[in-house]
Amino acid sequence: MKRLATILCGLWAVLAFFSEPAPAQKRVALVVGNSAYQNVPTLANPANDANAIADMHRKNGFDVVEAKTDLGNTDFKRLIREFGAVAANADIAVLYFSGHGIDVNGVNYLLPVDVKLVSDLDAEDEAVSLDRVMRMLEPAKRMRVVILDASRDNSFARSMRRSKGGATAG
Repeated sequence: MKRLATILCGLWAVLAFFSEPAPAQKRVALVVGNSAYQNVPTLANPANDANAIADMHRKNGFDVVEAKTDLGNTDFKRLIREFGAVAANADIAVLYFSGHGIDVNGVNYLLPVDVKLVSDLDAEDEAVSLDRVMRMLEPAKRMRVVILDASRDNSFARSMRRSKGGATAG
């Protein structure tokens, strides 16, 4: 709970700075909270945290606040793509993600609830790269904010095969 309060205070400070929008300023937010993982330990807080963050954005006058919980791979990737189109027409675009995250060979991934990582090579297909998220927000005109509240424990560390070259995951 203390972590959520810290996150909310930091986000509130950013939002307060922009609470007096310029005329025609468009602010959009995508909030994702993945709790109900199928192949790794479930997480207790992400769905609740996501709902609280979405409410905070709505109360602070964001034009579009898309809040989703427990997204599978296809739905998660589709939502990121669709939000990219919305962010392209926005002055300020915010993405908040709470759930499991993983680093594979120096690439950070956000994990959908149905993720299956048998090999480190599966991350490209089974997860959403943070780089992809950043590229989707890039067209926002004035400011892009990505807030990650991701578990740092690699739940796949023991079972995931490594490709040649000694790939690491963590």
